[in-house]
Amino acid sequence: MRYVVLHHTGWDGHPDHYDVMLQLATGSSDTDRVLATFASQIDDVPEAGAAFERLPEHRRLYLDYQGPLSDNRGRVDRVDAGRLRLLTPLSPDQKDIQIELKGLLLSGHYAFIDLRKDLYRLNFYGIM
Repeated sequence: MRYVVLHHTGWDGHPDHYDVMLQLATGSSDTDRVLATFASQIDDVPEAGAAFERLPEHRRLYLDYQGPLSDNRGRVDRVDAGRLRLLTPLSPDQKDIQIELKGLLLSGHYAFIDLRKDLYRLNFYGIM
């Protein structure tokens, strides 16, 4: 599986932010919504301790896409990408997502910790 970090800018009425997208299923086409997506609360490169809003799952095409978004929603530029490995199985009662990331910006054992409805904190547990 893969992940990507996109810098989302230029969307009127929305602050610039970073989206961390985690491929949690393979999907059969680029239109499949298989990317768990977390938007940073501030326009700063994602790091441990940062707060994120959980968004609806995004299409697989964003693993490779950079450029303008439809409906005047600004643009996205890739700042990091790499391999992802789930460290805990996904289930309806498991809200936290523990992952191993191997990229240029994010590398090591991370977890998105559920704080409350759609609000998560990114924890870093070290290099594996």
